[in-house]
Amino acid sequence: MSDSPSADILTNPSAFEPTHPFDSAAGADAILRSSDGVDFYIHRAILSLVSRVFETMFTLPQSESSPAVPVIDLSETSVALDRTLRLFYPGTDQSVGTLEELRQVIDFVVKYDMQRQIPVAKQLLRKYYSTQPLAVYAIALKHQWNDVAKAVARESLVGQRLDVLNSDAPPEVDELTARAYHNWLQYHTLCGKTAKAAATKPTWFDPGSQFSRCKCVGEKLTCYGGQSQGVPSWFFRYVFDTGAMLAITPGLDIRQLDTFSAAWRQEKCFQCRPFDFVNFATVLLPQQIEAELDKVELKF
Repeated sequence: MSDSPSADILTNPSAFEPTHPFDSAAGADAILRSSDGVDFYIHRAILSLVSRVFETMFTLPQSESSPAVPVIDLSETSVALDRTLRLFYPGTDQSVGTLEELRQVIDFVVKYDMQRQIPVAKQLLRKYYSTQPLAVYAIALKHQWNDVAKAVARESLVGQRLDVLNSDAPPEVDELTARAYHNWLQYHTLCGKTAKAAATKPTWFDPGSQFSRCKCVGEKLTCYGGQSQGVPSWFFRYVFDTGAMLAITPGLDIRQLDTFSAAWRQEKCFQCRPFDFVNFATVLLPQQIEAELDKVELKF
């Protein structure tokens, strides 16, 4: 069982009681006192290894009247302090249960210059990419973590860009500028246009080599070399119906769409039946869409 405290202290911080190894641990040589008056017994050598700020703090000369175990008052809550210490302290388990807790941890890590804990915090953020993407985006921009911002923006493409308006804004959005939010929406819109174009204008695909003798060719499609070429009506409907969905939700797995199953079941003429549509729709087209989405820029 984890030594981490109950989530109840989020609503009642004064009820927090530190547990092992921060509860009068043997050999502790400093006390970190949280903003809500909770004392954490710690070892200066450990904090000095992970934080340049604490390393400097502990090397400052002490007055003769200073206690043998100095008390350092912090502006952070006991929750933030406990969760952060457990990221690196020996004999503890990581315990970050919510994005709000993680946000406090990240603020602590950055403030006290814990460089080696930043990759850990970034990895913990991944848990919330799909469920709270806008909040993660705001946290990333606050700390100038452009790699995280781009990653969560890309993963958010699996949802419609207006989904964020169907629920209350997360508190982290208060720290977003109007320009940053505009960049988020613009990125999603550009990705929608890009994914749609990849499907409806497959300039990498040569239908002539597949449908040259096909009797059901009845539509024109911009294909290989940017030329307008004839394709079967069922194929034309597939790429345009798929493109319409991608314009709204560019991160869709097109292999799971109804357009795929409908095109697969479509009656085809004798000449176009040998065409490997499954490979086109489940391998080639998804690869092209991903490659084109990789080129879309998220502005900062």
